[in-house]
Amino acid sequence: MNIKTKIKLLSHLAFLVIFLITWLILYFTFENLEHPYKAMLSAGVSTILAPRVREYQTQSGKQMQLKWIFLRKPITI
Repeated sequence: MNIKTKIKLLSHLAFLVIFLITWLILYFTFENLEHPYKAMLSAGVSTILAPRVREYQTQSGKQMQLKWIFLRKPITI
C-alpha cells in the first residue's frame, strides 16, 4: 500500500470516527432534534476537526502535507 493511500485512509477514518462521536453525543443529549439535523451538525463539526491532506508542487516534486487543528506544525510527507 502506498504512503499516499495510507494517509488518505487515515484522514477518512478520522473523519468517520469524529462524525460518529459527535452524532452519538447529539443523539443522547438532544432527543427532540431530528436525525437529519444531527447528521448535518455532525458533518460540519467533523469537517472542521478532521485532518486535511494537501498535495503541493515543489522543485523536488510533489509533496504531501497533513494539517490538523490539534497539531501545531503540519506533517510533511
